[in-house]
Amino acid sequence: MDLGMTGYQIIGGIRGSYAANAPVDENVQTEETADTLLVEFVCPVHCEVVAFGVVVTEDFTSQATDAVVSLKKALTVGGAETVLKALTLGGTTLTRGDGDRNVATLYPKDNQVAIAADTDLDTGDVVYADLDTLTAVPPVTSLHFWPGEVLILEHTTAATGAGGAYVPFAIVKMSGPEYTQDNTWRQLRSGEAVLD
Repeated sequence: MDLGMTGYQIIGGIRGSYAANAPVDENVQTEETADTLLVEFVCPVHCEVVAFGVVVTEDFTSQATDAVVSLKKALTVGGAETVLKALTLGGTTLTRGDGDRNVATLYPKDNQVAIAADTDLDTGDVVYADLDTLTAVPPVTSLHFWPGEVLILEHTTAATGAGGAYVPFAIVKMSGPEYTQDNTWRQLRSGEAVLD
């Protein structure tokens, strides 16, 4: 999904769509088999993940083992995968603000209500991962993807039982084509020769 002139794109985040006249559903049940590939996006340009999380599409129930969705990276399709961030859906590490969608709270604040139980996650809730724990190493970070690298969203841990569903997403900042890399080819322009 293109977010206009911002340069941001949403990878995933589609509840239902169609491909070749067949329905495609990225809605993930919490009890889905562990290590299930959800989204595999091959980056055609430099991009950087600025947010990663899920939208809850079915109320969660209490689970002995919480579902985990992961943001991963691979250098090539089918290559070795590296987990960049694992997001536990439930547990005790989530918090929310005190505002509401009706704007009844004049000055809403962040980090006002701690999650008490998995059942606090309801349809329509959005859960974001803390990406601040990923250390930046200039000039790039682990959230930076070179052209040709693969951004992966995966359901890595299944919940103990049924109850709850989500749609994963990553918001990425895209750049334009960049031809100086040794894995990026382009067609010669008319009359152009290869440089020494």
